Amino acid sequence: MKKLHQMAALAAILVPFTAQAASVDLSVSGTVIPTSCVPAFAGGSNVDLGRIHSYTLSPTAQNDLPQRDITLIVACDAPAAVEIAVTDNRGASKVAGLTFNGRTGENLYFGLGSTNGIGIGGFGLLTGQPLADSNPQAFLVRTPGNPVWRVPVAGLMANAPTSYSWGPSAATGPAAARLHTFPMKVAAVIRPTSELPSTTDEFALDGSVTFDMYYL
Repeated sequence: MKKLHQMAALAAILVPFTAQAASVDLSVSGTVIPTSCVPAFAGGSNVDLGRIHSYTLSPTAQNDLPQRDITLIVACDAPAAVEIAVTDNRGASKVAGLTFNGRTGENLYFGLGSTNGIGIGGFGLLTGQPLADSNPQAFLVRTPGNPVWRVPVAGLMANAPTSYSWGPSAATGPAAARLHTFPMKVAAVIRPTSELPSTTDEFALDGSVTFDMYYL
């Protein structure tokens, strides 16, 4: 019995002595940020049609002005698919019945401003070959009433809410890329001068549209 008591005492001596020490917390934090894409027009967002002499304009037919090349560039910090829609800021000045790319639908062109309350004309945006990271893509369109991507036939960008993107095919849908390149042509038209107010003053062409970009 005495022997067992001595063993128990020895065991107690061998148990490490523990005491409460100071403590410190470690926090792990960060922020997950979405992919960022920045749209811009190569060469700037102002298309100057120059000075147009009235004597060069027809009084009886629409006057097609020389087309101007523009290119929309969308640069992303990671591969992303995007779609765009165009809103007419001068819609009230749009002249009915103009023809662009052989088509007369008024949703396919935009207003060009007015003089003395009379619309001057309009302009269309003729679509070119989109590129995604330098690879050619099919141009795609959809509408709220028909949200399935398809290849448009007009060759012109329509007013919002119609929206556009690009990808390998309509079945595949929009392509994700770091650099999207979308060339277009601005095709401006002045209505027959006999339909404009008679004046000896200059008047300015004043078209304006907003390109809205959305992530997909």
